[in-house]
Amino acid sequence: MSETISTQPLDQTEQTGVFVGEVKQRAPLAEALAVVALSLGTFAFVSTELMPIGILPQLAEGIGVSLGQAGFLVTGFAVLVAIAATPLTAATRRWNRKGLMLALLLACTLGNILTCLAQNYAALLAGRLIVAAAIGIFWSTAASMAVRIVPEKHAVRATAAIYGGLAFASVLGIPAGTFLGSYAGWRIVFVALAILAFAVFIKMWLTLPSLPAGHEGKHSTVAEAWRERPLRAAVYVTALIMMANFLAFTYIAPFLEHVSGFESRWIGGLLLAYGVAGLFGNFGIAPIMAHGYRPTLFITMAVLIGSLAALTFAGTSQPLVIALLLLWGAAYTALPVLMQTWVFKAAAHLNGPEAPSSLYVSAYNGAIAAGALVGGVVVDHAGPWSIMPISAAIGIPALLIALKHAPR
Repeated sequence: MSETISTQPLDQTEQTGVFVGEVKQRAPLAEALAVVALSLGTFAFVSTELMPIGILPQLAEGIGVSLGQAGFLVTGFAVLVAIAATPLTAATRRWNRKGLMLALLLACTLGNILTCLAQNYAALLAGRLIVAAAIGIFWSTAASMAVRIVPEKHAVRATAAIYGGLAFASVLGIPAGTFLGSYAGWRIVFVALAILAFAVFIKMWLTLPSLPAGHEGKHSTVAEAWRERPLRAAVYVTALIMMANFLAFTYIAPFLEHVSGFESRWIGGLLLAYGVAGLFGNFGIAPIMAHGYRPTLFITMAVLIGSLAALTFAGTSQPLVIALLLLWGAAYTALPVLMQTWVFKAAAHLNGPEAPSSLYVSAYNGAIAAGALVGGVVVDHAGPWSIMPISAAIGIPALLIALKHAPR
């Protein structure tokens, strides 16, 4: 069951720059179970966010809308998260962290139930927007909560675990939902997501500690956070590198089919391989980062950009395309851990990480929407091949900014 963590301020170390708000007096198993609960929350939210991609035709037909309108359930979702994450995180900054997480998982459950029951597009969109509002707050607070639960030496691993839920959603959540939707219908998929979200609610209720907002009621505002030059640089880098990633990934299926020459039946397996590589990237980056944050960040960004650039010239050499796809997947899922750590380092002296993290979340989700929109224009006017060189070109300024401003 839950317990309250006794609080006593600790110094923030120069090594990691993360927020350390409590003396950790819980058993290691209790700490691990709490972090797992937060990671499962990531899995539930990301599966819900991206699920329409896998069932888009069934969903569009069931509601009677075009594929473009159905696709807005993903793009519009990301736009709302980008817009709402910062103000909603500010509005809930004084809430007990456990109570906040429980409320967010209930919102996810409710949103999925409404989506399942929707009889028209407006009702469907309303259900999705409820989840979008909740996930913006979740992303802004989950990682910072995790690093307060565990000892400071495990902070990077805890951050990796939170983002591990994202990788597992890509490998397990979306494929499982797509399979279920093809056999049982799209509404059953959202029933399953509602059950998943409520199960995570129960898990959090049982294992998360009651954690106050902390910092003696003092919280940095978004304006205070934005005045920090290293934090602004982190936001710019996130926006550019993630736009590059999602511009390419959103249209990876037509690229693999029309440029690399894969048959459509192989696309699902290739994307699964991409996701599995992402698991290694997500969970393998923590020990590598321990040997030096800056070189790890630079190499990871260079691998992602280089993979996109190399795909431009890989042509129909399918073994080479597969190898580059795996490198890309590993680099992509390592980057959120690296960028969240940058945010923690840049804002370590501020009162609370939530406002800085909300800026990062807005940049990340804005990049998802921008990448998808720009990619659509590019593909329509220049064909699928063009997405890779343009994506790589967008990523290069991100690397240059990181070279100048990334923390040590």
